[in-house]
Amino acid sequence: MIDYIIRTKEDLKRAVEEMGILPLFTNSIPGFSVEEHVDPKIWFTEEPGPWDWKGPVIREMQCAYGKFFEHKAAFVSKEWFPDLANFRRDGYDFDARFDDELASYKDKALFDLVDQKQPVLSAALKKAGNYKKGGNTGFDTIMGRLQAQCYILISDFRYMTDRHGKEYGWGVAEYSTPEHFLGEAFTDRVYERDPAESYQKLLRHLKEVVPDAGDGALVKFLSGGAAYRPDYGEHKDWIIPSNPKYYDIVGAFAAEREILWKQGNENIHVGDTVYMYVGAPYSAILYRCTVTETGIPYTGKGGPVNLKQLMRIRMEEMYDGAMLHMSVLKSRYNIVTVRGPRFMPAEVIRDIREGRL
Repeated sequence: MIDYIIRTKEDLKRAVEEMGILPLFTNSIPGFSVEEHVDPKIWFTEEPGPWDWKGPVIREMQCAYGKFFEHKAAFVSKEWFPDLANFRRDGYDFDARFDDELASYKDKALFDLVDQKQPVLSAALKKAGNYKKGGNTGFDTIMGRLQAQCYILISDFRYMTDRHGKEYGWGVAEYSTPEHFLGEAFTDRVYERDPAESYQKLLRHLKEVVPDAGDGALVKFLSGGAAYRPDYGEHKDWIIPSNPKYYDIVGAFAAEREILWKQGNENIHVGDTVYMYVGAPYSAILYRCTVTETGIPYTGKGGPVNLKQLMRIRMEEMYDGAMLHMSVLKSRYNIVTVRGPRFMPAEVIRDIREGRL
């Protein structure tokens, strides 16, 4: 853990090098961020501070920077980023991921734009991809997902300049692929070991640099990307019912992105995908979630639902109620009822990914 106050750019570079992985903002692991170790006098004040140093640190250290953890920005040193990318990508380069139907057409379109135009500013990407009112949608969501999966990163920040050449305003993110920005230091190492080995290596490292964090917290922190499978068993996709009469899941997910839920099947494992079917008056699949923890003992008493153990699920995507309404599930996929955990048909997943609904 960092045992000094960050007051200069060199202090920040030292912290990134020593920690290997260093989030910019506070997160689920206490004490594991630049924000908690920086001099308050330079944290979003008139004085130069971490916000001003991000670009120079990225360039000078040739480190990775992006929304890699919990949808928040983090620095990852060039030593540790190949393992993070290998784990998050699950050993796939992007073309192979798309060919295996693990990435949507929308993700591929935006990834290809970055790949063709890099380094490229976000404004230029939006213009090239027609992400505007009346045009394509989902830019921020897709960019967040591609960063979490380590297919793109922020390679610099660009600033407006006044007539005297002085920079001002908030820096605009410049995006690149790791292959382009980091070069052979990345490409020669990213797939050199099994993704499971990279995961274990990362977990051991985090235990060393944040020794006070429990295993569960570190596993959750590392999960970040869609390829997360910590046990590297067979990934499963489930439909699970929710009855609004017993629990307001819509309100729960409006307040929190991650909630506890009944684990009604012993075969549901960490890393599995859960599609939440919400009963009347919605009568539709409204959420896609990732299982982040299982086998949590239930200590409550009473209530209309028989609970023995719980699981923790993180909401990844919310759907329009008409998109996967029961009428659609019946007519197109022959799903006539959802009374307990059941497997999600592959054709439904395919149609969601390809935007056919």
